[in-house]
Amino acid sequence: MKQTITLWLLLYSGCLWCQERYVTIDDQEYRIRDLGSGQVTVVFENGMSDSLEVWGAIPDLVAAKARIFQYDRADIGKSGLSQNQRTIPNMVRELRGILEDQHICPPYVLVGHSMGGLIVRYFASHYPGEVKGMLLLDPVPESFWKTMNKQEYNEYFKGGNEWYETRFKPQYRKEWYAFQSNLGYMDSLTVRGSLPVILVSSSSWKWYKYHKDIAAKYENAKHFELEGEHHIFKNHPNFVVRCILELLGSNDPEIL
Repeated sequence: MKQTITLWLLLYSGCLWCQERYVTIDDQEYRIRDLGSGQVTVVFENGMSDSLEVWGAIPDLVAAKARIFQYDRADIGKSGLSQNQRTIPNMVRELRGILEDQHICPPYVLVGHSMGGLIVRYFASHYPGEVKGMLLLDPVPESFWKTMNKQEYNEYFKGGNEWYETRFKPQYRKEWYAFQSNLGYMDSLTVRGSLPVILVSSSSWKWYKYHKDIAAKYENAKHFELEGEHHIFKNHPNFVVRCILELLGSNDPEIL
């Protein structure tokens, strides 16, 4: 029995390795993970400084129903150092460059966590014909910072600088240093109100009331608040899988 389990783990690890590969586009190297098949591709966009491993088994579960695409953004995880400034438009441009280069065609269901929520919302705004649905997991709500006075705002980002500069490698800090200016890109988004959207707020960061501002822009938005950490998908992986299946138009309980 022990030998059987060991063999299974080796085969599983080998399978994961085969699904991973590195691509170089415009002198920029990315680590990507591409698995499953289907007419719709689920694109996972990680939160700030997170690599693709953060999603755990969720992509593999969904791969039974759709094609899955994961990647490490430039500077993060096992991807190379960034060649471009870490603006939201640049990151979306880089993502679309990978998808086009690897012939991973729309339509897409976009899954974005935290800062990844900014990226997928910008993507959906600029390329609405390519997006079938969007799942936002405790996404960054730009209205949160707009409620602060100048002193609160400055203190917040001063604390953020100290946090990143004492805990993260220099390349991982670039997204944080660009964060303030990146919030501004959300002000001029064109919203396709009919886009199916599911937004999940975590109880830990108490962003629910600010998330309502995002959900209100979409006619078909569903909004939930769940108990758990900012990485809410770690506390409720099955719920997240069901949300993705709903956006895919498939709600198969046997997948869980």
